[in-house]
Amino acid sequence: MTTIILALSTSFLFGCSDFSGGIAARRDSSVLVTAVSHVTGGALLLFVVMLLPATTPGVSDILWGGVAGLSGGIGVASLYAGLSRGRMSIVVPTTAALSASIPAAFDLIRGSRVGTLAVLGMVLAIIAVVIVTLSSDEEIEEHSVGAAYDPRKALAFAIVAGIGFSGSFLSFSMTGVESGLWPIVAARAVSIILIGGASIATLRRVRLKRNAVLPTLAAGIMDTMANVTMISAIRIGPLALAAVLGSLYPVVVVLLARTFLGERLARTQQAGVVIAVIAVVLTAS
Repeated sequence: MTTIILALSTSFLFGCSDFSGGIAARRDSSVLVTAVSHVTGGALLLFVVMLLPATTPGVSDILWGGVAGLSGGIGVASLYAGLSRGRMSIVVPTTAALSASIPAAFDLIRGSRVGTLAVLGMVLAIIAVVIVTLSSDEEIEEHSVGAAYDPRKALAFAIVAGIGFSGSFLSFSMTGVESGLWPIVAARAVSIILIGGASIATLRRVRLKRNAVLPTLAAGIMDTMANVTMISAIRIGPLALAAVLGSLYPVVVVLLARTFLGERLARTQQAGVVIAVIAVVLTAS
């Protein structure tokens, strides 16, 4: 039960973070939004670590944390880039289906027992990606989000984001309980260097546009909180359950997008989104 509560909390926090980050990425560079949100989250994380009892992370814990930061940083940047070019209700469920099914498949190969419904969920995740890919541009042209709207690139970014988040899940699962939150600190340090460097190199500025500041700060704070609940859920386990329930954030994003942005989907895309969400749920069975 503890794993379920922590994993669902992760989904809620990631959903709110992704929605806020997506809004910010439509107002400013997705790379800069990611960098600033990670710096914000990193500062919050260090404050939390200072308040917790001292822990003794091993070298491998720090290294795996660094790998998680590299993979997760690429995932977040790709997700925000996808959200800035396509519909939230398409990009996020596709990302979630992949980030849930890949760790679950790894858990299966490693010897964990996974039921028939879980295997069906993994298959449906791939089908969902195909269906969304086959959706024609004409079906959603009237719902364009602006000049940067490009559904093919948005989907490509979503797939990269899903793979990146999967790598983060798997890397954190390799860390020990005794390391506390230090693997997340290592992950955040790597992602800040990676994304911050890319921001400076490509944009040559570190200041956000005024209308992107608040959603970026909110995204960073909630993303950090989600990482804390996520690593806790992963350590309690099992990994498949934590990964899949921690990937239910599309429900939160879709509700927020419909409420605040009035997003609507073409019929084929509605089917793809529904299948993606079902896939996430079945993989946990």
